[in-house]
Amino acid sequence: MILTTEQIINATAALITLFLFLFAIDWRFFRDWIVVYLFANCLAFVWSSPIVNLGLIDYPVRLLPHFYNTSILFELWVFPVLCILYNQITRESGLWPVIYYALFFSAGIVAVEYPLELYTELIVYKSWTWFTSLYTLTFSFLIIRIFIAFYRWGCIHFGNRQ
Repeated sequence: MILTTEQIINATAALITLFLFLFAIDWRFFRDWIVVYLFANCLAFVWSSPIVNLGLIDYPVRLLPHFYNTSILFELWVFPVLCILYNQITRESGLWPVIYYALFFSAGIVAVEYPLELYTELIVYKSWTWFTSLYTLTFSFLIIRIFIAFYRWGCIHFGNRQ
């Protein structure tokens, strides 16, 4: 069996993400990170399905193509793990570093996504641009960061009541 370029890229992305998940995450904050992971899954999946169904982006080569029109590898594995790393880095940061890191992480994703769009069949922009990806990803990182801050506040505020 000969592997295609797209299959090799998908396998490499999955393995790199697994490596980051196992070795780069500070597991002392497991409760926070599982919430970030699940919220990022929900957010990515809820936003990506309409984007694909509206014909803005297409994923010709994807996992489980008979069941999903979106890139579930990115939305359910790569993006949530990157959200954990982003939240880990900005855990004790102020407003401006949170925004800068959101832009930095988004720019990194776009720097990988755009060449993939140009040279592979993993993603095809129809009515979409790299800039749209940049600001939607930045907005997503910030929403998830706000959510985890609210979650932490709620745990502190309501968790000590008896």
